[in-house]
Amino acid sequence: METATLQIPGYRIEKTLGKGAMSTVYLAVQESLDRRIALKILSPQLANDPTFNKRFIKEGRIIAKLNHPSIVTIFATGNQEDCFYIAMAYLEAGTLKDRIKAGLTPEQAVKFLCQIAAALGYAHRQNCVHRDIKPANILFRDEETAVLSDFGIAKNLEDTTQLTAAGWRLGTPNYMSPEQALGKDVDSRSDLYSLGILFYEMLTGTRPYQGADAFETALLHVKAPPPTLPPALRRFQPITDRLLAKDPQARFATAEDLIQAVQQAAVDRLPPSASTSVARPTPWRWVLLGLLAVLLAGVVGWLAYRL
Repeated sequence: METATLQIPGYRIEKTLGKGAMSTVYLAVQESLDRRIALKILSPQLANDPTFNKRFIKEGRIIAKLNHPSIVTIFATGNQEDCFYIAMAYLEAGTLKDRIKAGLTPEQAVKFLCQIAAALGYAHRQNCVHRDIKPANILFRDEETAVLSDFGIAKNLEDTTQLTAAGWRLGTPNYMSPEQALGKDVDSRSDLYSLGILFYEMLTGTRPYQGADAFETALLHVKAPPPTLPPALRRFQPITDRLLAKDPQARFATAEDLIQAVQQAAVDRLPPSASTSVARPTPWRWVLLGLLAVLLAGVVGWLAYRL
């Protein structure tokens, strides 16, 4: 759909921001408040499909209930004839995909991981599983603040509507948990697995599992062992091992547990090597040795005088 042909009352569309399989996001102006927003519009090819209509409407309702500084804010949802849309906050500081490409320090990786985990923890407490954690779905409010977006295939665990089959197929194989790749039921620990892939990528600049195609990549998530971090990042190895465990029971139980563990790992250091394992005497030890030497000299002198 061309920008010039889009007509949604109350919004003036300026340009395209991004396009995905299900929808296109435009930069627009909400005329009543004269503010710039991001306008997400369902693809015209899917607009007549009731399954996708329901999923798109549900996305807006899910996010509207999630009030968290690291979750994108929804202003309105609706449809104009066959045009279904979600009006949300416009975040113009780029995506995590851009940041990873430019390179992140371990400190930045930890900061952004904790922000995303806090958003997921809040969503999980509202019985919402995101199911599509990936760099393109992490936006930035400013240089320091990551924001979780795109709940297009999110699942409310209290909702009995059966849209799961379409949901897991629409996930991203590069970041899918083993259970999601196999089409099994997922819970909050599936999001934490995807977050583990994201954390590894933030730390190293590469994804741990990269197959020749989507099927082979999904198979690696199911079968391949957890990846090994470079020596300089080895203090985070226990974190990635738990996040990327094949069995959900072996992962962190909650996002809050993950945040606590990664913050502790961030201040830890690798144990010293064998060549530097002998501790150097501290200054007070030298003072004590000096006093002992003086005392010993005095005793020796006294003995010499007595003899």
